[in-house]
Amino acid sequence: MEIGFTPRQVTELTGVPYSTLNFWARNGLVQPSVASAKGSGSERVYNFNDLVALKVAFALRKSGVTTPSLKKIVTFLREHGRMEKPLSEARLVVTGSDVAIVRKGEVVSVLSRPGQGYLSFVVDLAEVIGELVNIADATKTFARGIPSEPISAKGHKKEPRSDHSSIRRRQRRT
Repeated sequence: MEIGFTPRQVTELTGVPYSTLNFWARNGLVQPSVASAKGSGSERVYNFNDLVALKVAFALRKSGVTTPSLKKIVTFLREHGRMEKPLSEARLVVTGSDVAIVRKGEVVSVLSRPGQGYLSFVVDLAEVIGELVNIADATKTFARGIPSEPISAKGHKKEPRSDHSSIRRRQRRT
């Protein structure tokens, strides 16, 4: 038995309106993987990857990507990216009027100029953090705690001046 989500659950979890969910299922943009509707009285059932795809498609629509453009993106990624469920597999970036896929450190257009690479590189934050952790482990370099209060050269806490001492100084001057 496969676990799935009903359209009501899908709309609650993804924010995708029911009418949009129906439209996308009918036109093949995001179809339910567990069970498709077979006439009246039957219900579509979506799996978790379908929910991810729906959230991505909905986010793309909110960013200004039209439904026909979404279909072009999905078609291109299925044919050239060899992805069965591209909206739940691909790392997509909206760049002005284009949508691009990020893969192996490169950015490639999938909408305006499908297949055309951008002259850029991607800094993968997770990779950078992982490298730092690995280097720190390998060199046994660990962070040191730094006190939040100022310390004098002799290692004693410096007491902040109270308002009373500054008031006394002003009184002596007058």
